Amino acid sequence: MDKQEAKHINMPSPSACEHKSVEAYLFIDPLCKDCWEIEPFIIKLWLEYGKYFSIRHIVTGKVDGTNASSHKWNKPANIRFVWEKTTSLQGFSCDGKVHMQEASSTPYLVSMAIKAAELQGRKAGSKFLRKLQEYIFLENVSNPDCELLLACAKDSNIDVEEFKKDLYSASAKKAFQCDLKFTNEMHITEIPSLVFFHANSDEEGIKIAGTYSYDVYVQLLKELVKCEIEPEPLPPLEVLLEATQFISSKEVAFIYDCSKQEIERELKKLQLKRKVQMIDVKCERYWKWIAKEKDLVFTPGLFLYGL
Repeated sequence: MDKQEAKHINMPSPSACEHKSVEAYLFIDPLCKDCWEIEPFIIKLWLEYGKYFSIRHIVTGKVDGTNASSHKWNKPANIRFVWEKTTSLQGFSCDGKVHMQEASSTPYLVSMAIKAAELQGRKAGSKFLRKLQEYIFLENVSNPDCELLLACAKDSNIDVEEFKKDLYSASAKKAFQCDLKFTNEMHITEIPSLVFFHANSDEEGIKIAGTYSYDVYVQLLKELVKCEIEPEPLPPLEVLLEATQFISSKEVAFIYDCSKQEIERELKKLQLKRKVQMIDVKCERYWKWIAKEKDLVFTPGLFLYGL
Protein backbone atom coordinates (compact mmCIF):
# COMPACT_ATOMS: atom_id res chain seq x y z
CA MET A 1 0.00 0.00 0.00
CA ASP A 2 1.20 3.52 -0.74
CA LYS A 3 2.03 5.06 2.64
CA GLN A 4 2.37 8.49 1.06
CA GLU A 5 -1.37 8.56 0.47
CA ALA A 6 -2.13 8.09 4.17
CA LYS A 7 -4.10 10.59 6.21
CA HIS A 8 -5.03 10.23 9.85
CA ILE A 9 -7.81 10.83 12.36
CA ASN A 10 -8.41 9.79 15.93
CA MET A 11 -10.59 6.86 16.95
CA PRO A 12 -14.30 7.71 16.43
CA SER A 13 -16.91 7.77 19.15
CA PRO A 14 -19.26 4.84 18.21
CA SER A 15 -19.32 2.06 20.79
CA ALA A 16 -16.66 -0.65 20.58
CA CYS A 17 -17.25 -4.35 20.15
CA GLU A 18 -15.37 -5.75 23.14
CA HIS A 19 -14.78 -9.29 21.89
CA LYS A 20 -13.54 -8.31 18.42
CA SER A 21 -10.20 -6.63 17.81
CA VAL A 22 -11.34 -4.70 14.72
CA GLU A 23 -14.49 -2.71 14.00
CA ALA A 24 -15.59 -2.24 10.39
CA TYR A 25 -18.10 0.35 9.22
CA LEU A 26 -19.59 -0.09 5.76
CA PHE A 27 -20.98 3.22 4.47
CA ILE A 28 -23.76 2.59 1.98
CA ASP A 29 -26.63 4.05 0.01
CA PRO A 30 -29.26 1.28 -0.31
CA LEU A 31 -30.18 2.45 -3.81
CA CYS A 32 -26.60 2.42 -5.08
CA LYS A 33 -25.70 -0.60 -7.18
CA ASP A 34 -22.06 -0.57 -6.04
CA CYS A 35 -23.26 -1.03 -2.47
CA TRP A 36 -25.15 -4.12 -3.65
CA GLU A 37 -22.22 -5.49 -5.63
CA ILE A 38 -19.82 -5.36 -2.69
CA GLU A 39 -21.99 -7.80 -0.72
CA PRO A 40 -20.26 -11.06 -1.78
CA PHE A 41 -16.94 -9.53 -0.72
CA ILE A 42 -18.34 -8.82 2.74
CA ILE A 43 -19.85 -12.31 2.95
CA LYS A 44 -16.55 -13.97 2.09
CA LEU A 45 -14.58 -11.72 4.44
CA TRP A 46 -16.99 -12.51 7.25
CA LEU A 47 -16.91 -16.25 6.63
CA GLU A 48 -13.12 -16.38 6.62
CA TYR A 49 -12.17 -13.69 9.13
CA GLY A 50 -15.36 -12.90 11.03
CA LYS A 51 -13.86 -13.81 14.40
CA TYR A 52 -11.51 -10.84 14.10
CA PHE A 53 -13.96 -8.06 13.33
CA SER A 54 -17.47 -6.75 13.79
CA ILE A 55 -19.29 -4.91 11.03
CA ARG A 56 -22.00 -2.28 10.99
CA HIS A 57 -23.84 -0.68 8.08
CA ILE A 58 -23.95 3.13 8.08
CA VAL A 59 -26.65 4.71 5.90
CA THR A 60 -25.12 7.72 4.16
CA GLY A 61 -28.01 8.78 1.93
CA LYS A 62 -28.34 12.40 0.95
CA VAL A 63 -31.88 13.37 1.87
CA ASP A 64 -34.25 16.25 1.34
CA GLY A 65 -35.37 18.53 4.14
CA THR A 66 -33.68 19.60 7.35
CA ASN A 67 -31.30 16.66 7.49
CA ALA A 68 -29.61 17.50 4.22
CA SER A 69 -27.52 20.37 5.61
CA SER A 70 -25.81 18.10 8.13
CA HIS A 71 -24.58 15.70 5.46
CA LYS A 72 -21.65 17.33 3.66
CA TRP A 73 -20.10 15.46 0.76
CA ASN A 74 -17.56 18.06 -0.32
CA LYS A 75 -15.31 18.18 2.77
CA PRO A 76 -11.73 16.94 2.38
CA ALA A 77 -11.12 13.51 3.84
CA ASN A 78 -9.11 13.40 7.06
CA ILE A 79 -8.47 9.71 7.45
CA ARG A 80 -5.87 7.30 6.23
CA PHE A 81 -6.65 6.56 2.61
CA VAL A 82 -5.65 3.38 0.86
CA TRP A 83 -7.20 3.97 -2.55
CA GLU A 84 -9.63 6.63 -3.68
CA LYS A 85 -10.73 5.69 -7.15
CA THR A 86 -13.65 3.30 -7.42
CA THR A 87 -13.13 0.31 -9.66
CA SER A 88 -16.07 -1.64 -10.96
CA LEU A 89 -16.76 -5.21 -9.94
CA GLN A 90 -17.34 -7.60 -12.78
CA GLY A 91 -19.97 -10.26 -13.23
CA PHE A 92 -22.54 -9.55 -10.52
CA SER A 93 -26.10 -9.03 -11.69
CA CYS A 94 -27.51 -5.58 -11.20
CA ASP A 95 -29.78 -3.36 -13.25
CA GLY A 96 -27.94 -0.15 -14.02
CA LYS A 97 -31.20 1.64 -14.82
CA VAL A 98 -32.19 1.81 -11.18
CA HIS A 99 -28.78 3.13 -10.23
CA MET A 100 -28.90 5.83 -12.88
CA GLN A 101 -32.40 6.89 -11.94
CA GLU A 102 -31.77 7.11 -8.22
CA ALA A 103 -28.05 7.82 -7.98
CA SER A 104 -28.46 11.35 -6.67
CA SER A 105 -30.45 10.69 -3.50
CA THR A 106 -31.70 8.13 -1.05
CA PRO A 107 -35.35 8.63 -0.06
CA TYR A 108 -35.72 9.54 3.58
CA LEU A 109 -38.32 6.82 4.18
CA VAL A 110 -36.00 4.06 2.95
CA SER A 111 -33.22 5.20 5.27
CA MET A 112 -35.66 5.39 8.17
CA ALA A 113 -36.88 1.88 7.36
CA ILE A 114 -33.37 0.43 7.60
CA LYS A 115 -32.86 2.11 10.96
CA ALA A 116 -36.29 0.91 12.14
CA ALA A 117 -35.35 -2.67 11.26
CA GLU A 118 -32.02 -2.30 13.08
CA LEU A 119 -33.90 -1.42 16.27
CA GLN A 120 -34.70 -5.14 16.35
CA GLY A 121 -30.96 -5.92 16.25
CA ARG A 122 -28.13 -5.83 13.74
CA LYS A 123 -29.11 -9.19 12.28
CA ALA A 124 -32.64 -7.92 11.65
CA GLY A 125 -31.24 -4.79 10.03
CA SER A 126 -28.94 -6.81 7.77
CA LYS A 127 -31.73 -9.14 6.72
CA PHE A 128 -34.03 -6.23 5.93
CA LEU A 129 -31.34 -4.38 3.95
CA ARG A 130 -30.51 -7.45 1.87
CA LYS A 131 -34.18 -8.03 1.12
CA LEU A 132 -34.70 -4.39 0.16
CA GLN A 133 -31.72 -4.43 -2.21
CA GLU A 134 -33.01 -7.58 -3.88
CA TYR A 135 -36.35 -5.92 -4.61
CA ILE A 136 -34.62 -2.80 -5.95
CA PHE A 137 -32.03 -4.44 -8.17
CA LEU A 138 -33.66 -7.72 -9.16
CA GLU A 139 -37.25 -6.54 -9.54
CA ASN A 140 -36.60 -3.00 -10.84
CA VAL A 141 -38.24 -1.22 -7.92
CA SER A 142 -36.84 2.27 -8.42
CA ASN A 143 -38.95 4.05 -5.80
CA PRO A 144 -39.68 1.86 -2.75
CA ASP A 145 -42.88 2.89 -0.98
CA CYS A 146 -44.30 2.05 2.42
CA GLU A 147 -46.13 -1.02 1.11
CA LEU A 148 -42.91 -2.46 -0.29
CA LEU A 149 -41.02 -1.72 2.92
CA LEU A 150 -43.63 -3.64 4.90
CA ALA A 151 -43.30 -6.53 2.44
CA CYS A 152 -39.53 -6.48 2.99
CA ALA A 153 -40.07 -6.60 6.73
CA LYS A 154 -42.39 -9.58 6.39
CA ASP A 155 -40.12 -11.43 3.96
CA SER A 156 -37.07 -10.91 6.18
CA ASN A 157 -38.92 -12.43 9.14
CA ILE A 158 -38.64 -9.48 11.47
CA ASP A 159 -41.50 -8.32 13.69
CA VAL A 160 -43.71 -6.41 11.24
CA GLU A 161 -45.90 -4.74 13.87
CA GLU A 162 -42.83 -3.53 15.74
CA PHE A 163 -41.37 -2.34 12.44
CA LYS A 164 -44.53 -0.34 11.69
CA LYS A 165 -44.29 1.43 15.04
CA ASP A 166 -40.59 2.12 14.67
CA LEU A 167 -40.74 3.35 11.07
CA TYR A 168 -41.74 6.89 12.06
CA SER A 169 -40.40 6.78 15.61
CA ALA A 170 -38.03 9.21 17.27
CA SER A 171 -35.64 6.31 17.88
CA ALA A 172 -35.31 5.49 14.18
CA LYS A 173 -34.92 9.17 13.33
CA LYS A 174 -32.19 9.58 15.94
CA ALA A 175 -30.38 6.47 14.67
CA PHE A 176 -30.45 7.83 11.11
CA GLN A 177 -29.22 11.23 12.27
CA CYS A 178 -26.36 9.50 14.08
CA ASP A 179 -25.44 7.74 10.82
CA LEU A 180 -25.41 11.06 8.98
CA LYS A 181 -23.29 12.64 11.70
CA PHE A 182 -20.83 9.74 11.68
CA THR A 183 -20.65 9.90 7.87
CA ASN A 184 -19.84 13.59 8.13
CA GLU A 185 -17.20 13.00 10.82
CA MET A 186 -15.52 10.37 8.66
CA HIS A 187 -15.69 12.72 5.63
CA ILE A 188 -17.19 10.03 3.43
CA THR A 189 -17.20 11.34 -0.14
CA GLU A 190 -17.72 8.09 -2.02
CA ILE A 191 -19.87 5.02 -1.53
CA PRO A 192 -19.44 2.29 -0.71
CA SER A 193 -16.64 3.08 1.71
CA LEU A 194 -15.30 0.68 4.30
CA VAL A 195 -13.58 2.03 7.42
CA PHE A 196 -11.60 -0.21 9.77
CA PHE A 197 -10.65 0.72 13.34
CA HIS A 198 -8.81 -1.25 15.99
CA ALA A 199 -11.28 -1.67 18.85
CA ASN A 200 -8.67 -1.46 21.61
CA SER A 201 -6.37 1.21 20.27
CA ASP A 202 -6.35 4.95 19.63
CA GLU A 203 -4.51 4.45 16.36
CA GLU A 204 -5.84 5.93 13.15
CA GLY A 205 -8.42 4.06 11.16
CA ILE A 206 -8.04 2.89 7.59
CA LYS A 207 -10.58 3.82 4.93
CA ILE A 208 -10.98 2.33 1.49
CA ALA A 209 -13.36 4.17 -0.81
CA GLY A 210 -14.93 2.22 -3.63
CA THR A 211 -14.63 -1.47 -4.47
CA TYR A 212 -11.48 -3.48 -4.95
CA SER A 213 -10.17 -7.01 -5.10
CA TYR A 214 -10.86 -9.25 -2.13
CA ASP A 215 -7.16 -9.41 -1.22
CA VAL A 216 -7.16 -5.68 -0.50
CA TYR A 217 -9.71 -6.05 2.30
CA VAL A 218 -7.83 -9.01 3.77
CA GLN A 219 -4.58 -7.05 3.66
CA LEU A 220 -6.11 -4.12 5.55
CA LEU A 221 -7.61 -6.39 8.17
CA LYS A 222 -4.26 -8.09 8.75
CA GLU A 223 -2.55 -4.72 9.05
CA LEU A 224 -4.90 -3.66 11.84
CA VAL A 225 -4.91 -6.95 13.74
CA LYS A 226 -1.10 -6.83 13.78
CA CYS A 227 -0.61 -10.54 14.13
CA GLU A 228 -0.74 -13.52 11.84
CA ILE A 229 -4.34 -14.40 11.09
CA GLU A 230 -5.53 -17.40 9.18
CA PRO A 231 -8.83 -17.76 7.31
CA GLU A 232 -11.42 -20.11 8.70
CA PRO A 233 -12.43 -22.97 6.38
CA LEU A 234 -15.42 -22.04 4.27
CA PRO A 235 -18.64 -23.82 5.28
CA PRO A 236 -20.11 -26.63 3.18
CA LEU A 237 -22.15 -25.36 0.26
CA GLU A 238 -25.45 -26.42 1.83
CA VAL A 239 -24.67 -24.46 4.99
CA LEU A 240 -23.98 -21.30 2.99
CA LEU A 241 -27.17 -21.72 0.96
CA GLU A 242 -29.29 -22.22 4.06
CA ALA A 243 -27.79 -19.10 5.63
CA THR A 244 -28.11 -16.90 2.56
CA GLN A 245 -31.49 -18.30 1.40
CA PHE A 246 -31.11 -16.64 -2.02
CA ILE A 247 -27.83 -16.18 -3.87
CA SER A 248 -26.46 -16.14 -7.41
CA SER A 249 -24.15 -18.66 -9.05
CA LYS A 250 -21.52 -15.97 -9.53
CA GLU A 251 -21.63 -14.95 -5.89
CA VAL A 252 -21.19 -18.57 -4.78
CA ALA A 253 -18.37 -19.08 -7.29
CA PHE A 254 -16.63 -15.98 -5.99
CA ILE A 255 -16.97 -17.02 -2.35
CA TYR A 256 -15.56 -20.50 -3.00
CA ASP A 257 -13.04 -19.31 -5.60
CA CYS A 258 -14.34 -21.77 -8.18
CA SER A 259 -15.57 -21.44 -11.72
CA LYS A 260 -19.25 -20.80 -12.30
CA GLN A 261 -19.49 -24.10 -14.17
CA GLU A 262 -18.06 -26.07 -11.23
CA ILE A 263 -20.40 -24.42 -8.76
CA GLU A 264 -23.48 -24.93 -10.91
CA ARG A 265 -22.72 -28.64 -11.21
CA GLU A 266 -22.82 -28.88 -7.42
CA LEU A 267 -25.89 -26.68 -7.17
CA LYS A 268 -27.77 -28.81 -9.69
CA LYS A 269 -27.05 -31.87 -7.54
CA LEU A 270 -28.76 -30.07 -4.66
CA GLN A 271 -31.59 -29.15 -7.00
CA LEU A 272 -32.16 -32.85 -7.76
CA LYS A 273 -32.36 -33.43 -4.01
CA ARG A 274 -34.98 -30.65 -3.85
CA LYS A 275 -32.84 -28.62 -1.50
CA VAL A 276 -32.61 -25.58 -3.76
CA GLN A 277 -34.71 -24.03 -6.51
CA MET A 278 -33.06 -22.55 -9.60
CA ILE A 279 -34.40 -19.14 -10.58
CA ASP A 280 -33.24 -17.12 -13.58
CA VAL A 281 -33.45 -13.37 -13.02
CA LYS A 282 -32.44 -11.15 -15.93
CA CYS A 283 -29.05 -12.42 -17.10
CA GLU A 284 -28.14 -14.19 -13.88
CA ARG A 285 -28.98 -17.50 -12.24
CA TYR A 286 -30.04 -17.52 -8.60
CA TRP A 287 -30.62 -20.33 -6.12
CA LYS A 288 -33.28 -20.32 -3.44
CA TRP A 289 -32.92 -22.55 -0.42
CA ILE A 290 -35.99 -24.78 0.07
CA ALA A 291 -36.87 -25.12 3.73
CA LYS A 292 -40.32 -26.57 3.01
CA GLU A 293 -42.29 -27.61 -0.05
CA LYS A 294 -44.28 -24.39 0.12
CA ASP A 295 -41.06 -22.48 -0.49
CA LEU A 296 -40.97 -23.61 -4.13
CA VAL A 297 -42.00 -20.13 -5.29
CA PHE A 298 -39.97 -17.04 -6.04
CA THR A 299 -39.26 -14.67 -3.22
CA PRO A 300 -36.04 -12.63 -2.99
CA GLY A 301 -33.64 -13.94 -0.39
CA LEU A 302 -31.39 -12.55 2.29
CA PHE A 303 -27.95 -12.86 3.72
CA LEU A 304 -27.50 -13.29 7.44
CA TYR A 305 -23.98 -12.79 8.58
CA GLY A 306 -23.53 -13.19 12.28
CA LEU A 307 -23.37 -9.60 13.44
